[in-house]
Amino acid sequence: MINHISIAVNEPERVANFIAELWEGYVYPFPPAPNSFFVLANDGKGTALEITPAGTVLVPGEGLPDENDLDAVTEEHEAQFVRSEFVPRYVATHININTQKSIEEIRELAKREGWRVLVCNRGGGLFQLVEVWVENTLMLEVMTPEQTERYIEITDPKFMEAAFADTLQQHHPATDRVLPNELSLIG
Repeated sequence: MINHISIAVNEPERVANFIAELWEGYVYPFPPAPNSFFVLANDGKGTALEITPAGTVLVPGEGLPDENDLDAVTEEHEAQFVRSEFVPRYVATHININTQKSIEEIRELAKREGWRVLVCNRGGGLFQLVEVWVENTLMLEVMTPEQTERYIEITDPKFMEAAFADTLQQHHPATDRVLPNELSLIG
């Protein structure tokens, strides 16, 4: 489960308020990165986006704390948000979120901001979403409740196994995709 993700944009507060409006969520300051915001979806799951200024990157801290002391003070070792000279216009990162809003409401909000928006039928109509280009540089896929329902159907492992059966058999035999029963994953 993804709890939150960070994105960098030119106008963090404006974008944060747009996302909060889609989610009917809340915007808070995000002190670890100056001029940044934390958008909480208010979905009872902690779903959030950290919105930082364009050019903000994460870098690892220095050294490591004592791994045997789980209560150690770790600030000096933690990742830090820093400014970079490099600010790409487009990035490979995109986000798919869902909303209670309709297609028309999503279009209206994006058009109000002056951003590119279109309804897309991905995979030749396999599923549908609304593509919103935040600041006309970052792709945000937004799904209505109906679109989300279909997305959940097609991302079910049974559906995926059937849809990609030939490709999976050729490149990844079933034994490569199954975890041993005794393996317990946390996280």
